[in-house]
Amino acid sequence: MARNFTVHSPRREPGSAGAGGAVRIALAALAIILLTPSLAAAHSDYVVKPGDSLSVIASRHGVSVSQLAADNGISDVHLIRVGQVLRIPDSGASSYTVKAGDTLSEIAAAAGISTRALLDANRLGNADLIRVGQKLTLPAGTRAVAANPAAGYNNLPSRLRANPSRLTLIPSFEKWSNHYGVPTDLVMAVAYRESGWQTQVVSPKGAIGVGQILPRTADWIAGDLIRIPELDPYDPDDNIRMTARFLAWLIGYMGSTEAAMAGYYQGPGSVAARGYYDDTRAYIDNIGQIRRLFAKG
Repeated sequence: MARNFTVHSPRREPGSAGAGGAVRIALAALAIILLTPSLAAAHSDYVVKPGDSLSVIASRHGVSVSQLAADNGISDVHLIRVGQVLRIPDSGASSYTVKAGDTLSEIAAAAGISTRALLDANRLGNADLIRVGQKLTLPAGTRAVAANPAAGYNNLPSRLRANPSRLTLIPSFEKWSNHYGVPTDLVMAVAYRESGWQTQVVSPKGAIGVGQILPRTADWIAGDLIRIPELDPYDPDDNIRMTARFLAWLIGYMGSTEAAMAGYYQGPGSVAARGYYDDTRAYIDNIGQIRRLFAKG
């Protein structure tokens, strides 16, 4: 579990991977997700909200900051105002038709974007209200998901293979681990040990989602490390991004992958003050064993 990293962080309970219940609808089957070109123009307007920045708006819509600024005649990218209407440029949007069993968060994760970006692109207010046959506009920067996202991962745990909807998270693991320079198998293994790749599970201690990140830690990762405070730990793509970024920070801060594992489980402040607990050493060994299941090739 990604812990609070103060010296006085309370000792966590081992075996939190199965804690809590996942609030989600299982996919009826994992079909090939085809991102077909949208026939409609992708031009749209966006009204600036409190807390927005040009970089956040650009990221959500899959366009560059410079392109967004140029299309709106903005000379200083740090100066936008609440209520300002921005024209979102056309940069190659695509679409997806909702199938039985789909959830918005899984469609977003499969396309490599956040649920919020998908909501914004379709001007939807409720992530739970989509219908079979509905055509969703996908912002630029989305990707076509392979027919079998697990291709090349020959030793995946049977628990994952029995839940094909969770396999749609593989592109997010690959994207964010590569982005932050962390081994993909490490991020996958930590997330599997923590949650079994359950996207909405919450532990009794309040740890959230795939990486089982505590709310205060999530706020710190999003705000201080990534500098996008709006990231949502309940969104699987955002959660995986925060998990990968936190692991990258821990490896740099603590000096080794093993120490980073200890910090992720026990809290870096507690490790510095008390050394490894016995269950922390067991956790490190367990992650080492699990990583072999996520080696590609």
